[in-house]
Amino acid sequence: MLVKDFMIREVFVARPDFTLKEILRILIDNKVGGVPVVDEHDKLLGMVTDGDILRYLTPAEEAIMGYFTYITVLPGEELDEKVTSKMNDKVSQIIKNKRITKLSPEDPLDELIKVLSKHHFKKIPVVDKNDKVVGIISRGDALRALYKEFVQKLE
Repeated sequence: MLVKDFMIREVFVARPDFTLKEILRILIDNKVGGVPVVDEHDKLLGMVTDGDILRYLTPAEEAIMGYFTYITVLPGEELDEKVTSKMNDKVSQIIKNKRITKLSPEDPLDELIKVLSKHHFKKIPVVDKNDKVVGIISRGDALRALYKEFVQKLE
């Protein structure tokens, strides 16, 4: 069984200049947990997930800074302040991981399982030989494929 046999082909994508507000709308309206970020030629630049957004919006805690004998206490930040101030930030500011893990439609199921378990990702973009996004695959998709390929045959 190959990735192309069970990947999701209808992929919602984001561009680096999309705002956080636009990304949230895509995730919520389409009930997805992450989207590939692509350039104007649909080439993969990275991924932005619900986890990335939550980490990005984590309010700063109170900080103590010392400069030799002078100590400054910086106040923490409230969630509503953080969210409000970040809604127009660009996707390019949210993407932290520059290493992109991706799969090919021709990769076998066991390669997908290895990648998912090694990196603890929930979603992985699937790209063609030109690095153009052609699908996306999730842990749930992998479990359904495992069930269909192995468990159902035992029944």
